[in-house]
Amino acid sequence: MKRRRKEQVYRPDRFEYLQALLTEYCDSEVAHAKQEIVANLANFAYNPVNHEHLQKLNVVDLFLDLTDDEDLILRRMGVMGLVNLAVNAQHRDHISEKLDLILPLLQSRDNETLISTLTLLYYLHNEGVTDNDLRKTLQQLHSESECKRTSNLLILLLRNSTTYSSKTSVS
Repeated sequence: MKRRRKEQVYRPDRFEYLQALLTEYCDSEVAHAKQEIVANLANFAYNPVNHEHLQKLNVVDLFLDLTDDEDLILRRMGVMGLVNLAVNAQHRDHISEKLDLILPLLQSRDNETLISTLTLLYYLHNEGVTDNDLRKTLQQLHSESECKRTSNLLILLLRNSTTYSSKTSVS
């Protein structure tokens, strides 16, 4: 039996593929298509191999812009993408500079958006939350929380801020 040779199929490199996804997002007017593309970009942000490409394409700014989008799914996927990028120091620094875009999401009624926002804050404040207003907001959320996952994240954030506060006051 004769074996057929597989034809070589052109596969774009990662950067080209991510760039094509971003272009498709910008060109699309269909909400579902935009949601799917942002979900794909957020998933690609999970892999550190893609971080440099995503940085060149300013995808972190897209995710930041989506934090106040009217579309709940785009907003949720944008925050999830930020969480995935926050493990990278450069992205984390850039995201930290834009906290004013992220903090309003603490008022979200959508559990997944809230959980992602709290996870992002945990990555950004791994030494503890030092801002008193933010700590009060987190304490308020904790007292009102009915979701175990949300409550656990809030405990971690508040525990870190307590640990951080005790470190700074001991010196």
